[in-house]
Amino acid sequence: MSEKAPVYSHNPYHTTKFPLLVLDVRNQHCIPENEGFQVFHWHDEVQFVSVLKGSVHVKIYDEEFDLQEQDCIFINRTALHQITGREGCHYHSYIIPAKMLAFFSGSIMEQNDVEPITNHPVFTHYYLYANVPANHQVLHQISILDQLYFQDDKYEHHEYRISIQLSKVWLEFLSLLPEMKESAPSKSYERIRTLISTIHTNYNQSISIQDIADTAHISKTECLRCFQKYIQDSPYQYLMKYRLHMSTSLLATTEMSVTDIAFKVGFHSTSSYIKYFRLFYKMTPNQYRCGPSPASAKKCSPSKITALNFDRS
Repeated sequence: MSEKAPVYSHNPYHTTKFPLLVLDVRNQHCIPENEGFQVFHWHDEVQFVSVLKGSVHVKIYDEEFDLQEQDCIFINRTALHQITGREGCHYHSYIIPAKMLAFFSGSIMEQNDVEPITNHPVFTHYYLYANVPANHQVLHQISILDQLYFQDDKYEHHEYRISIQLSKVWLEFLSLLPEMKESAPSKSYERIRTLISTIHTNYNQSISIQDIADTAHISKTECLRCFQKYIQDSPYQYLMKYRLHMSTSLLATTEMSVTDIAFKVGFHSTSSYIKYFRLFYKMTPNQYRCGPSPASAKKCSPSKITALNFDRS
């Protein structure tokens, strides 16, 4: 099994001339679609999540908390996290490559103002609650960034304006941070990332708990303990949920049959796949495919409706 394949959420703009990724999440629907949406993941970019409406549940390693309307959170690069919007929630997520904050490679800004934060081994996140006066300036700058990015009529030099505003957000954020003291990396953080990495890389193959444990050079018992501490699921439960999650993208974006999808994501039978899908999503795969969203409705042909009725029997 591969131990080095990238398992972080991929930024599709990473190699482009403007590598900022912004996710608009409304009523548990993400635009653009992103592989890290609502699952445990990490990435090489830093992230600001700004709640516009409702509340968001955030889990970072073994810490869990809620953000309310107008709150925000900074999540550092490589931190394992999961963001789940409540029903009716609306939030924006800015996923920012560190190089956009450093102006250019090798700069004094990179050395003094970016890398000490983004490469810190134990600094994983920072709360920006709206009811804390000290946070108001950085939240104000994030609000301006939001208006600028999502405005209907783009001004001339739009990317340049966004880049300047990102720098203003970062500068205000720096003023809030305490001195970053040197600290040893957390072995437990590295361990759970390795375990999750193994599942993300090999989810469509036959894989045992012992296989997962071996990639982190730990016992099966220690593997179970790590999953219980950070994920609150067994490795097998997380594997099943991740397979189901990967299948939803195929249901929404392809014409593959339910049977082909089941085998592609690692299930040994269509009936087993449908059984687990019903347990987790409270509907069949075809019901998910023919759901209420415009994208899924386009895929709901008469033949799929027949299959839907068959699944109900």
